[in-house]
Amino acid sequence: MPAPLPPGVSQRSFQSALEAFRKAVGQAFVFTSDEDRASYADPFSIGDPNEHEPSAAVAPATLEEVQAVVRAANRYGVPLWPVSMGKNFAYGGAAPRAKGTVVLDLKRMNKVLEINEDLGYALVEPGVSYFDFHKALEGKNVWMSGPAHSWGSIIGNSLEHGVGYTPYGEHAEFICGMEVVLADGSVVRTGMGAVEGSQEWNLYRAGYGPTWDGLFTQSNFGIVTKMGVWLMPVPEGMAGVSISIPREDQLEAMVDTLRPLRLDDTINATYTIANGMRQATRAGSRANLYKGKGSVPKDVIGQQLARQGAGWWSVSFLLFDRPEILDLKLARIREAFAKIPGAAMAPVNRWKKGEPTAAWMRQDLSLGPLGMVDWHGGRGGHTDFGPVMAPVGKRVRQVYDLMYGLYEKHGIDPYVGVFGLGKRALVTVADIIYDRDDADMVRRSRALFADLAKECSKIGIGVYRAHITFMDEAANMLTFNDHALMKLNRRVKAALDPKGILAPGKQGIWPEKKR
Repeated sequence: MPAPLPPGVSQRSFQSALEAFRKAVGQAFVFTSDEDRASYADPFSIGDPNEHEPSAAVAPATLEEVQAVVRAANRYGVPLWPVSMGKNFAYGGAAPRAKGTVVLDLKRMNKVLEINEDLGYALVEPGVSYFDFHKALEGKNVWMSGPAHSWGSIIGNSLEHGVGYTPYGEHAEFICGMEVVLADGSVVRTGMGAVEGSQEWNLYRAGYGPTWDGLFTQSNFGIVTKMGVWLMPVPEGMAGVSISIPREDQLEAMVDTLRPLRLDDTINATYTIANGMRQATRAGSRANLYKGKGSVPKDVIGQQLARQGAGWWSVSFLLFDRPEILDLKLARIREAFAKIPGAAMAPVNRWKKGEPTAAWMRQDLSLGPLGMVDWHGGRGGHTDFGPVMAPVGKRVRQVYDLMYGLYEKHGIDPYVGVFGLGKRALVTVADIIYDRDDADMVRRSRALFADLAKECSKIGIGVYRAHITFMDEAANMLTFNDHALMKLNRRVKAALDPKGILAPGKQGIWPEKKR
């Protein structure tokens, strides 16, 4: 079938834009064939896979080529959807929000431009993956923080507020200094990068005047072509901790036990919580666990957990410090969790600086495949609903019970995990796992997200990111003062990108003419 045209663009203008793109980056790096365009599709599409079909893709290799592509897109009114590696699975991959948008593929820009061990930072391009970066850091005295799956881009993950498992695990918080191409093709550097010849660009985020780095995270206001990222000194020691909590009704006690330990840095990295359903997927497939209709009943989940020797809740995290300090931290953690009846800490894995990387470290960092998408046995897919909550037991229980009830209402298995975001927030990653070939399940999954957004908004809850299909629903949760923040976002969009060239619809921010 023919490729869709970009929204509001004639065939003639589109062909002229493609010729301009070819002149900018070379014939080989403008992709228009059906096979090439299919490679940018959402691998876990929740519904019609053509809903977010791109019209073409273009892959520049330098800053100057990005500028030339953006200027051509502006000239012909062709929207661009920038991606770093396009590996943000569960959120749309490389697919654009608006059908017919041209994907601006930045993976050829893959240089690690600088690593400074003394000051603990690096400067990277969008196409540098976590695997690439790990290799570049081998033998150096600094560590990176990685997300659950490391095939994606450092810049892409950080801009989308991705999470890792070290003290530097809030990736957006450790950005320092960006180079950004704006919608007219001009280039700015944020922070101290605004000073010609600055040696402090990646050291001091504030700069002089407004701080702009945050404006280019989760937005469509510019294209980040370089980014500074702070790195963690190699720790003296590390411990891997896993704690089992037996009963579902101990959620509040668990959350209220974790909060002070995280706040005072006894636990000094992201912790993760898995509910019973999430753990029960170790059965391998849903058919091994339950063959009935609707979501898996709690008693069936409980039986599977008993077979596994697992509690309803599992908490896991890494600790980083000198070995003698780790001993003190572990003693305090044991003492705190001893107050929860039945809580059990598994044998602690330990590592010291200078020892080889152990298998348990890779396991605890969750670098395994996305096996859960095969849960239903067909062509699997998943996305998630990610509400942000205070780490207070009653609040978490309120949100969790609301979500669980909606999962049961729509007959979707409530596969729920919780991540500690820094010291003062939690995000529930409530996965929606579906069979892409089951039209009714896909319909129910989409209805579930809409219900979750609507009902959580009523109790003052927002989300930290969303799949491209649901960006408008997520943006509509920002209800304060008649959606004042979204109105501000649109005003900024109109000022920086009056033609709506860059990523229309991203995070619900549409250009005026396309809203």
